Amino acid sequence: MENDRRGCGVKVGLALGSGSARGWSHIGVLRALNDRGIEPAIVTGSSTGSLVAASYASEQLDALETWARTLTKVDVWRLLDATLSGGGVMRGNRLMRTVGEHLEDRAIESLARPFGAVAVDLYSGREVWIQKGSMLHAVRASSGLPGLFTPMLHEGNWLIDGGVLNPVPVSLCRALGADYVIAVNLNRREVKKESHGPKDPATRLRRDRRGSDEANELFARWTGLLDNFVNSIRSDRESSEPGIVEVVYNAINIMQDQISSNRMVGDPPDLVVTPRLADFHLMDFHRAAEAIEVGYGALEASETELDVIARPPLLDEER
Repeated sequence: MENDRRGCGVKVGLALGSGSARGWSHIGVLRALNDRGIEPAIVTGSSTGSLVAASYASEQLDALETWARTLTKVDVWRLLDATLSGGGVMRGNRLMRTVGEHLEDRAIESLARPFGAVAVDLYSGREVWIQKGSMLHAVRASSGLPGLFTPMLHEGNWLIDGGVLNPVPVSLCRALGADYVIAVNLNRREVKKESHGPKDPATRLRRDRRGSDEANELFARWTGLLDNFVNSIRSDRESSEPGIVEVVYNAINIMQDQISSNRMVGDPPDLVVTPRLADFHLMDFHRAAEAIEVGYGALEASETELDVIARPPLLDEER
C-alpha cells in the first residue's frame, strides 16, 4: 500500500522530526508502519529526520539501519571533525563522507518517493525547502545544528538546521501532496532522572574509553580539545555545571519543542507519534538499537488511528 490507502486514493505522508541521535527512532517507526501494511508515499525530514527520510525515499533504509546498528561510541567520536575557527564546533564533512559510503547519493528528483528536507537561511531567517539536487547535500544542509555543526553553503546561501523553524515538517509533507500526514515528534520535553555521573564531556569520555590503542588516541585527542575549548570560554567552571555542548543542545531542544507544538497547532498532522527518548543525549548515535526499538513501540499506542488508513471503509456493495 505505497501510494494510497489500499486503493482508496489517500496519499500517506510521513514527517520526520529533528532530534540528533534520537533520530534513529524514525527507523523503528517506519518498520512498524510497514509491518502494518502502511508504506508512506511521501516523506519529509528535518535534521536527522531528513537522513532517515532520504534513505527511505531512495529505498536504502536497510543499509542505513545496518550501519547505524554497528556504530560504537568510539566510531561516533572518530566521525567528528572538530574546528574552532568555523561557525560550529564540528564541520560534519567526515560524518557525511561516511554516510556516503553506506548510502548511494542520488538526485532527489529521481527518488522512488517524493522527498524534501527543511533548512533555514542563516541571514534572512527564511525557511528553505530542498526538493531537488543531491540527496545527501540536502541532508547535510538540513543538519547544521547551531553552534555545533557549521552552516552549509547551498545555492549561495548559508543554511542551518531545519529544526530552528520547522522541527517536524508537516507543511512540506502536505505541499508535496500528502492527504494524511503522520508526524514523528522527537522534541517532546520530559522530566528525566538526574544523572549522578560526571557531566563534563571529557570526563565522560575518560570514564567510557576503551583499552585499544585507537580508543586511547581518540581519547587523548578529544579530551585535550574539549578541555581547551571549555577552559578558553570559562576557566572557573565548577565540575557540577553543565558543559557548553549540553547547554546548547538542551536550549535548542526547549526551543524546538515550543516551535513544533506551535507549528502543529497551525498545521496539524492527522497523527502524532512521540517516541519517549528523554535519556538520549546529543551524541548517543551508538545507541541505535535502543532508539529503533523505542520508535517501533511508539506506534502501539496509535493502533486505532492507524486502522483508519490500514483498513479503508467498505464500499456500499461490500456491506
